[in-house]
Amino acid sequence: MSLSIIVLAAGKGSRMNSSIPKVFHEVGNKEMISHVHEIALSMNPKILTTVISDEFKNFIYNIKNKKIKLVTQHNRNGTAHAVKTALKKNNSSNIKNTLILYGDTPLIQKKTIENAIKYFIKNSLDLCVLAMKPKSSDHAYGRLFFQNKSLVKIIEKAEMTKTQSENDLNICNSGMMIFNTKKLLKYINKVGNLNKKKEFYLTDLVSIFYKYGLKAGYYLCDYEECKGVNNMQELSRANKIFQNRKRNFFLNKGIFMEDPSTVFFSADTRIEKNVKIQPNVYFGVGVIVKENVLIKSFTHLENTIVNRNVMIGPFSRIRDNVEIGSNVKIGNFVEIKKSDIKSGVKVSHLSYIGDALIGKETNIGAGSITCNFDGKNKNKTTIGANCFVGSNTSLIAPLEIKKNSVIGAGTIVNKDIKENSLIYRKSELVRKEKKK
Repeated sequence: MSLSIIVLAAGKGSRMNSSIPKVFHEVGNKEMISHVHEIALSMNPKILTTVISDEFKNFIYNIKNKKIKLVTQHNRNGTAHAVKTALKKNNSSNIKNTLILYGDTPLIQKKTIENAIKYFIKNSLDLCVLAMKPKSSDHAYGRLFFQNKSLVKIIEKAEMTKTQSENDLNICNSGMMIFNTKKLLKYINKVGNLNKKKEFYLTDLVSIFYKYGLKAGYYLCDYEECKGVNNMQELSRANKIFQNRKRNFFLNKGIFMEDPSTVFFSADTRIEKNVKIQPNVYFGVGVIVKENVLIKSFTHLENTIVNRNVMIGPFSRIRDNVEIGSNVKIGNFVEIKKSDIKSGVKVSHLSYIGDALIGKETNIGAGSITCNFDGKNKNKTTIGANCFVGSNTSLIAPLEIKKNSVIGAGTIVNKDIKENSLIYRKSELVRKEKKK
């Protein structure tokens, strides 16, 4: 299918009360506009254009895909003006259809858009509005008006008369639209700004198309999918809906969660089968969990690969580029950061492993720490295979302990250790009688 996609993302988002542009706020640890771009790119458009504002200059680096063309709308003169700005920069006259999306609709799904486009083509429409039925009458969406079952216009909420607002007109505009590109190019210049906001509304094209005998229609979509995010309350709500989607996705894959409502997922979380997740587990960005893993309560994971047959937690934090090998046990209140934990390793409770490589079948005793920071630099600790590190041991990096070595409990190690070594802290028990 010959398709051009324009994503409108220049809105100020003043109701967010934030210094961050609205579309860069996150749902599932992923910026809203990135959700929309992912859907758009999956449809293989000939051209993908995103309309931004001047305020985006400090955030443009977040949009990294070279297939996304950025166009700046220097003056916010409405949605039709934004689309015109994009069309002027695009050579889309030979592309059959144009899809308009919005950067603040992170919950829209590919299947919905595909079905809308199929409907558009099947019914030989020149314009198709992705419409919805809000669950409450208290909303700011424009209403679709019909005459003899034909869609004749959309009236924005701010422009509605009292009589119009009181009518039972519950089919609303989501903002997203599909156009015949040639018709869009021909008639968009006829959009005026004779309204309260003095803006050029894209929705005015519905009445213009009707006036010139063109065929406009609508495709009814799920309200939760199409609803835009305009404030922090709506952002929280979008996150809640997204999390429920993710939980159901993983449950349907055979992932067991004791209390799904307490488990938080990121958009990019990947989990294989036969994984059990206890309550209050957080999956940050960049987490991959493979088969037969048990993640206990209050565990926090981010940028981590967990291989097969691993047990983690409870109250563990694993972060910043960690790979955990197969058959590893991570105890409670353990923190691991920027480390490679090989297969069969045991890291007992109350330990900290940072900037380290831990060899196969090595045991790290309770309360042991890698002292990786010298006040200026982070240094690496390397521990070979089949080592035993006793409880309450401090390993002062940079440090290498070679395979088959034993470090006694309470030892401070600040020098490299050779293979097959036994290192311990020699201490004397002093007993004194209490004075009476």
